[in-house]
Amino acid sequence: MRRVEDLQTHGLTFVQDTDLFLFGTDAVELANFAAPPKGTRVCDLGAGTGILSVLLAGKYGCTVTAVEIQEACCALIEENAARNHLDITVAHMPMQDFRGNFDAVVCNPPYMKAGSGIPRGTAAEQTACFETHVTFDEVATAAARLLSTGGKLYLVHHITRLAEVIATLKAHCLEPKKLQILRPSPQKPPHLFLLECMRDGREGIVVLPERSVGV
Repeated sequence: MRRVEDLQTHGLTFVQDTDLFLFGTDAVELANFAAPPKGTRVCDLGAGTGILSVLLAGKYGCTVTAVEIQEACCALIEENAARNHLDITVAHMPMQDFRGNFDAVVCNPPYMKAGSGIPRGTAAEQTACFETHVTFDEVATAAARLLSTGGKLYLVHHITRLAEVIATLKAHCLEPKKLQILRPSPQKPPHLFLLECMRDGREGIVVLPERSVGV
């Protein structure tokens, strides 16, 4: 089933398809965290149905290339780009094969490793949630390849993988520079983190105040 969401910013609307993975608070938080300057050339790795691409192009005036392996998701990205008159190009391919050069890369990767937990939902939901098509090491490899020295990577991930994620990024010359921990409510433990990295950056990280976000 299809439905149209009012994104309640900059007159943007977004078509969702319940047969595909529906965007959540984490994608919106990541877009706000990244907030790239107007004109920034951004690559959205594993773009899903394109909510990050739409927000970055629509709110911040970025030129976005959305890389996505699922054909149905690519079609929805193109539809949402057209309905909002946004500068978004879609690359239908695995991120492992994509090449280019960008000022910034954003990624909301699968949170769970392949074989962990119980598979659930549609094939599209499993692709979005589990590392069946891409591992985090491959995400880091792709981001490092697409960025020149000084380029920025912005990502969101599950708090249980924080140490692993940072170690992997540093191994690919993506130096963590800014970290923010998120929790679903003041009464619940942290569940997500937002991270900004710099390609070939010097060591030194700023930790922002922890925030509670609705889910």
